Amino acid sequence: MCKKYTLSGYSPELKRSVYCRDCWHSEKWDSRDYGQDFDFNRPFFEQIAELWRRVPALALNSQGNCVNSDYIHYAGWSKNCYLIMHADFCEDCYYGYGFKKNLFCVDGFYNLHSELCYDCVDVHKCYGLTCCQDCNTCNTSAFLRDCIGCSDCFLCVGLRNQRYCFRNEKLTKEEYQKRMKEVDTGSHKQYQQYKKERMGMEKKHIFKEFQGNNLVNCFGNHLNHCKDLYYSFDCEDVEGGKYCYQLVLGAKNNYDVNQFGTNIQQSYECTICGENSYHLLFCDNAMMDASDLIYCWYMESSKNCFGCTSMQGASYCVLNKQYSKKEYEELVPKIIEHMKNPATAGCSTGEWGEFFPSNISPHGYNKTTAQMYYPLTKEQALKGGFKWDDYEVPSPKVDNVIEAADLPDNIDDVSDDILDSAIKCEATGKLFKITPQELKFYRRQRIPLPRRWHDQRHLDRFHQRNPRKFWERKCGKCEKKITTTYSPDTAAAGSRYGGNGPETVYCEECYMKELY
Repeated sequence: MCKKYTLSGYSPELKRSVYCRDCWHSEKWDSRDYGQDFDFNRPFFEQIAELWRRVPALALNSQGNCVNSDYIHYAGWSKNCYLIMHADFCEDCYYGYGFKKNLFCVDGFYNLHSELCYDCVDVHKCYGLTCCQDCNTCNTSAFLRDCIGCSDCFLCVGLRNQRYCFRNEKLTKEEYQKRMKEVDTGSHKQYQQYKKERMGMEKKHIFKEFQGNNLVNCFGNHLNHCKDLYYSFDCEDVEGGKYCYQLVLGAKNNYDVNQFGTNIQQSYECTICGENSYHLLFCDNAMMDASDLIYCWYMESSKNCFGCTSMQGASYCVLNKQYSKKEYEELVPKIIEHMKNPATAGCSTGEWGEFFPSNISPHGYNKTTAQMYYPLTKEQALKGGFKWDDYEVPSPKVDNVIEAADLPDNIDDVSDDILDSAIKCEATGKLFKITPQELKFYRRQRIPLPRRWHDQRHLDRFHQRNPRKFWERKCGKCEKKITTTYSPDTAAAGSRYGGNGPETVYCEECYMKELY
């Protein structure tokens, strides 16, 4: 609309019309102008895919009041944030995934209600942590794993309510401070040594059969403050549900819903939906006080719509065409019957009750998070009916490129000139830059410059976590049968330990007795 260049989550090869945030939300256009009649001689999915290709899409998905946060996607209500995704209510956060209500958190994976955390994975209500994983209510510590209620600790695993511990050894305040004077987290060389040492300590650690806290009648992994939730992952403050993934900040009575949450209720087979939304069926990106939507694809503040896309403040629409309440309530049951029993309409699809098929997805399988959790080769993906995207963003033209290996070892030796240079990732060869805000953060927190491109750092953190897969094995103490995401197979033990697992895993009862 405004013809200005903008960031987008859609590949240029799609040749899809996209609007920037301001234009999409403006009153200069109306998505009802693209409305079409429902054709009972054609499959429904074919018709909504056709509609989706015609209606302009929101270039990046950011919600609520966002200030100085142009480089965020699937995020909202944030200020001074850069390259964060699946994130809300954050301020001064960079390079994060699954950030919720954070302040000054950088390079993290699932950091919630936390402040001044760096290179952390699955930390909750923490302050001042560096390179920590699976920690709750900890502060002013570094290189911790599976710790709760700890402060002023360094290189520790499996502690509860401890202070002044160094390599799991309890010290006096004076002894701890003396040891810490020998530590320099601003040195890249030392930082990597500490990470390696922590991994060595983890091999000898006893792990609980699942990761989670404050649970009532739940089964899954990485669940916090949940009740009656089954076969679910990465959820917080969720009550009543099954097959839920990445729902946070409140959700209730949902089935087969992936990502977002924030008080989504009574919904089924949806992805990236939420923010005070209710009764959504088979929807993708329905949010912001949405309700009673069926088979809708990106909707804001809308209700009582069927098969609509890219609409805001809409009601009683089918395929973006406006109807009266009476017309809508008469038409929708006919469409559902058409989808249930398509043979009578001359098109055999069996669509009702199924989510949007993968062949109408705008994205290649390899450019989605599915490739992270369930990796496929190009041949496997195409054989399975998925798309594949070979498009690569052109490398930027820069005057000065620094090899990662040539960066100063210590943050103290980094000058402001680094802001005018590109760094070549040591793993992928991709170019990335350091922003003034993050350089200030590294100096203040004594963190060495990263040697890897931000997407690669994201993958590195992802591979520290267990897969979304269950194995049957025995408790390492009482030998009771347990179901866990820790593989009993050495070869499948995960990349954290280079295949040198498996870990020692206890059932919850034995684990609690051991640690408490």
